[in-house]
Amino acid sequence: MNKYTFALSLLLCLAACSHKKQALEAHVFTVDTVCAHTPVLNQGRTSTCWAYALASLLESDRMATGVPDTVRLSPMYVVRQKYLKQFDAYYYSGGREEIRNGGLGHSFLRVLEEDGVLPLEAYRGCRPESKRHDHRGLLKQLKKLAAEAVKHRDLSGYRKRAVALLDEEMGAVPDSFLYRGKSYTARSFADSLRFKAADYMQLTSFSHHPFHTSFLLEVPDNWEHRPYFNLPLDELEQAVRRALATGRTVAWHGDVSEATFSARQGMALWPHHPVTQEMRQHDFEHFLTTDDHIMHIIGTAHDEAGRFYYLLKNSYGRYGSYDGLLYMSEDYFRAKTLSVLLRK
Repeated sequence: MNKYTFALSLLLCLAACSHKKQALEAHVFTVDTVCAHTPVLNQGRTSTCWAYALASLLESDRMATGVPDTVRLSPMYVVRQKYLKQFDAYYYSGGREEIRNGGLGHSFLRVLEEDGVLPLEAYRGCRPESKRHDHRGLLKQLKKLAAEAVKHRDLSGYRKRAVALLDEEMGAVPDSFLYRGKSYTARSFADSLRFKAADYMQLTSFSHHPFHTSFLLEVPDNWEHRPYFNLPLDELEQAVRRALATGRTVAWHGDVSEATFSARQGMALWPHHPVTQEMRQHDFEHFLTTDDHIMHIIGTAHDEAGRFYYLLKNSYGRYGSYDGLLYMSEDYFRAKTLSVLLRK
């Protein structure tokens, strides 16, 4: 892979957890490796980064096999199906489960396995007149319907109303569609791409559970209560580096609420070095590392001082001079990663 260098001048005020001010920096980045990937999309006013990151990951995995055609998957089809699964879970739990935007990588893979997937051109998931996705009102209405379903003990009737609402707000799902001259359903299209949920694994690194075992990661978006394999921090990062070195990309799940994360400036820095297992455990247990965002790691880079960075696609999209790509320092990755998802 050819290397390419470009300058990105920033004025980023670094703030540690203690809020101690750091010096402003201007950086010059050199991209060392970049894996095959598709252009950035915008999730709009939704918390559906998980669907965008996983669609992007699968698109890259397909490109890595050397197939001549590039497929763009529909994140919003998967989001829609997830809403219906949450509607059912809310009902059967008597209202104890929650209907929310958020999800994790396994949420996408579950829909892929159970319902299939659509290409982006077959389902964009918004009204024709809409300029961007916005699910704030939709979620309120879904929650209201789910509560009424529990109150009246009528899942089938209120689920039909939920489907009608999703059809109105996001568009009806086609029973079949033409894609490059061939007719598919969501199921047959997914089968044609040969993606399998079993080919992927979710990794994390926390010391309140034994290493080299699986546990249910205790974050709000893990509403499906799925297990993650627990590795020491160094081993977790090694797994990510190995994947990237072989042309395979990684979905990153972590905290972007820090003052040292700036999507507009395309930068995530962490002022403490080195970051230890104990430091990240402390921040997790004190709710300083929170369940915020998922992005897609597509490569590696370094700055003018030789410091290592990961290159990520961010589904906040493009705006102004920001091209949707973000540089995350190695220390930020080590401090604020909750989990990663990658191909086995």
